[in-house]
Amino acid sequence: MLNVEQNANLTRVEGEAPMGALLRSWAWFPFAISTQLVVGDAPLRVRLLGTDYVAFRTTEGQIGFIDEACPHRGVSMALARHEGCMLRCIFHGWAMDATGKVVEAPTHHGDQTAFLKGIRTRHYPVREHGGLVWVWLGDLPAADFPNLPFFELPEDRVWMTVTKVDCNWLQGVEGALDSAHVGTLHQSWVPRLAASTSPAGGTIGLALKAVAPRYEIERTPFGLSATALRVLADDSTYVRTTQFVAPFINLVPGSGRNEGSIFIGVPIDDTHHLLFFGYFSESFAIGEDTPRVQALIGNGRVERHDFAPFNGSREDNWGQDRVAMSAGHFTGFTDNLLEEDIVVQVSMGAIADRTREHPSSSDVAIVQMRMMLLRALRNHQEGAPPLAPHHGPWSGSDARPVDRVVPAGQDWRSVPESA
Repeated sequence: MLNVEQNANLTRVEGEAPMGALLRSWAWFPFAISTQLVVGDAPLRVRLLGTDYVAFRTTEGQIGFIDEACPHRGVSMALARHEGCMLRCIFHGWAMDATGKVVEAPTHHGDQTAFLKGIRTRHYPVREHGGLVWVWLGDLPAADFPNLPFFELPEDRVWMTVTKVDCNWLQGVEGALDSAHVGTLHQSWVPRLAASTSPAGGTIGLALKAVAPRYEIERTPFGLSATALRVLADDSTYVRTTQFVAPFINLVPGSGRNEGSIFIGVPIDDTHHLLFFGYFSESFAIGEDTPRVQALIGNGRVERHDFAPFNGSREDNWGQDRVAMSAGHFTGFTDNLLEEDIVVQVSMGAIADRTREHPSSSDVAIVQMRMMLLRALRNHQEGAPPLAPHHGPWSGSDARPVDRVVPAGQDWRSVPESA
């Protein structure tokens, strides 16, 4: 259980909030999936940490990420004309290139070169990896770019989506780190996921056989390894290790060590976040028609730019289908598996009140993650690396999630992963 100050420090990101300052100086932020930025399309409006920006892809393939307000009179550049390698404000025609430099001010009378010298809107470094577009919002030089396990895979081995979620970012991050909910919240979807993995059914189905896992948590140079251990009827142990790459990335097990799910909860502002969800696999291509993706969908709708919306609000229980529940569906949210995750997060309120919680043994990973982020805030104030004293180099293979069954009587840590 947290106190009021701790909860505010962990969740608030706008303005001068300590967490916003920490995140800005620590993390690269994914803000779009690559397919959202199309040459010649209207600028994409982006909001991160309560601040508004626009992004666009030029005819040369370069991605510009600049403040939304035109430096002339503050008009939104989301309204701008996209002219090749620059955006032109519709108010007075000022034009900016992808570096943020103002290249034209047609309504200014006089020496344009002298006038424009030094006038620019702020431009932010951008990288494109793993089907996502990332931005650095802090001071330069930027921090090292994270080396995630799916970054080096071929394009068809990574499948990404995005959904806007109407609650605080930490609720999304905590939900993805929580392995215990899989066998309860998702019990009506797990059999479909298991069947999509192999004809015999994948290991994910074992989450239904032991809904109260024992956790073992390890601090890592990138954050936390959270291992949920479920002892099965034959005394073997089902092992699922989620890798939390601080501050907001969770890599969740698939079936085996060569694949997994990606959950990234990026703060839009204090009360909204972007959920980037996807799959990666080292052994097979993934697309809309892949059984693994289709197993998530109950209504036939696959929209990568708005993957898991739901109809309804608190007044009608967010569109919950009680008829479906009477027919055997556990939650009554039948359109999309992620809909279940998002609804429970939103139902906690715009910012969850963690002073009223009663964490149990299944919440060990959540509690340790919160303590780690509070320590990161103190480290930032003291000028130390966020993850000190556990910071250090790490590779993408270190952050691969784990899904396997260990034979009875053997320590899961000592059994080789291939066993």
